[in-house]
Amino acid sequence: MKMLLVLFWFTLSYEAPQIWALDGVSLAYSRTQMEAAIGQSRWDRPLKATIGGETWEYNFANGLKADFRDQDRGRHPLILVGKRFTSRGILICKSGVTRPQFIKTMGAPPLAEDDDQVVYYDDGRLAYITAYFQNGKAQEFVLSRFRVDKA
Repeated sequence: MKMLLVLFWFTLSYEAPQIWALDGVSLAYSRTQMEAAIGQSRWDRPLKATIGGETWEYNFANGLKADFRDQDRGRHPLILVGKRFTSRGILICKSGVTRPQFIKTMGAPPLAEDDDQVVYYDDGRLAYITAYFQNGKAQEFVLSRFRVDKA
């Protein structure tokens, strides 16, 4: 029984950040874990240099983009940008979904929205999901620990 409780606690404490994922990875993955799951990035580029280090963007073969604070392979991404949004490994939606379908699928009113984006926040996952729309259809999804919308 004690082992079961420890396993249950570990699952709850570890799973929350990994429930939402884009193109096969979540914000809980380190760059090394991402590469093990979806392969090495095809290319990378520096985005911005700050006093705390550089921000780097990595682009993967499956279309995923991931921004990291620096080139340290043990770091977790700041932002993931992808085309397939999953929860607990189940496809929630992918690019091409209409705005009303996305909102219906999410099952709650959005935190914020405007003409080209819809934003949700989940306290349990400590993450934002932003869907960007063009001509009424989702083009990409952004998963982050901080808000990336314009509001």
